[in-house]
Amino acid sequence: MKKSIIISQMLSEKKSSTLLKSKKSLSAYLVILFVSLLSPLGSFSQSCAFKLTTTDNTESVNKDGRIYFIQLQNNSNEEMVMNLNVSNHNKVINPDKSDKENNVNLNAKLLSEDGTEINGSVQLKPNEILKFQVKVTVPEGTPVKHWNNMLLKATSEKCADYSSSLILYTFIPNLSER
Repeated sequence: MKKSIIISQMLSEKKSSTLLKSKKSLSAYLVILFVSLLSPLGSFSQSCAFKLTTTDNTESVNKDGRIYFIQLQNNSNEEMVMNLNVSNHNKVINPDKSDKENNVNLNAKLLSEDGTEINGSVQLKPNEILKFQVKVTVPEGTPVKHWNNMLLKATSEKCADYSSSLILYTFIPNLSER
């Protein structure tokens, strides 16, 4: 009888040991699975890394308009075609906290650093920086002492859910008062 109790205890200890080993193995497999699932996300974010920047996004116009100097940097490790778009946005609060409801629409063009027009898409190598301009002009008959908010947006077909954008704030002063 004593012998059967000892054998029973030994079998019980073996089962516990096997169960413990199984739990440790399962934990290790889960960690490996979790890390492998996150790896593609890390490479996605690296391949979709670009950014628009400017030194000053709030200006007033003169009779010739206003030029904003912009940089687009491809921070990824692959070449990408970037689509650039600039449009009247007028949906955010103005820098002086005035009501956006009175904002006006302006004209805008994308220009290369040397002043030639950009047709909307540019190709950038890995870690390349593109310097370009947004030229804003005031259409005839536009009310003075109002704001405009332009949305400048960069996207890439490789990165459907990723974009970089800037708001350019332009004030239209009364030029006859100068």
